[in-house]
Amino acid sequence: MRRLLVAALLCGLAAAAAAAPSEKPKSHGYDVSGTISRVDEAAKTFVVKTAAGKQTVLARTAATKVNGALRVGDRVAVRWLERDGNKIATSIRIEPPAVAAATPVAPPATSTR
Repeated sequence: MRRLLVAALLCGLAAAAAAAPSEKPKSHGYDVSGTISRVDEAAKTFVVKTAAGKQTVLARTAATKVNGALRVGDRVAVRWLERDGNKIATSIRIEPPAVAAATPVAPPATSTR
């Protein structure tokens, strides 16, 4: 009798857990850094090319935080989320020219003596 009661209680708990809506894990987004290779103001999109040569097409919205105007050649750090198959920029940090010029793109070659 006792085993039957414990088994019924466990089945009831398992059924309640299965019926509860499962929460989708929250995503904190993605990031990409590189140089802007194309800006389309009409479509509100831009392309970031990484140091490895990979190009990522991103869209801006009215909620996107930008610390300046996007121009081809600017070095940027972008945070983005994926919505309906599109990469939506949530924030765009444009590096000042002095910082971008001081940041090496590739490590310097080492010499052997």
